[in-house]
Amino acid sequence: MKALFGGSFNPVHIGHLILARDILEDFLLERVIFVPAFIQPLKEKLLVPPEIRLNLLKVSIKEEQRFNVWDYEIKQGEVSYTYKTLEAFVKIFKENPLLIMGSDSFLSFHRWKKPEKILSLSTLLIVQRPGYEENLTDVLKKLNVNLPVAEVEKGNVDKTILSKAKIIFYRGRQLQISATEIRERLKQGKSIKYMVTEEAEKILRRWWENAFQKNV
Repeated sequence: MKALFGGSFNPVHIGHLILARDILEDFLLERVIFVPAFIQPLKEKLLVPPEIRLNLLKVSIKEEQRFNVWDYEIKQGEVSYTYKTLEAFVKIFKENPLLIMGSDSFLSFHRWKKPEKILSLSTLLIVQRPGYEENLTDVLKKLNVNLPVAEVEKGNVDKTILSKAKIIFYRGRQLQISATEIRERLKQGKSIKYMVTEEAEKILRRWWENAFQKNV
């Protein structure tokens, strides 16, 4: 089974990569496919341009053979709707993927475009995010669905869970790294070493310096 890991990746950081590796190993996946959004409908304008975010992802995952980047949403050049991405994925790969989603995003899942379509085309893997209280029951009530739900912890995942549950709550390792903090550290001229890969740091800092000089 393949997993889709969508998001703004504004920018991608070590936390994203470690989470993807943990999920790859815990759920015995074939691969994890990163899908950077062009524009996310429920988020404000992204600071890092799409072509830079895409390049950062490519250089960050190049050492992991089971990580891939799919530029489908960026190529569309419009607001990124997950149900459309899933439709395209199923058409290409002839299978339904595991869809990785942060618990913060799941709390607003009922506001997404065609959430019922997303549920029909994928299995949701809800990843615990630091600082967010998750209430699966309330979200499911808002969605008005009755689907098999499971909760698992890192390192203790039933290998048959993907055939049993449609929505899986995953309690993984907690890493206090965020794209927001990285952007703030860049603004303040602080180091982002160890928060992103070495090559990604060079690209990101070079872009930031050029953008700052142009008052972007």
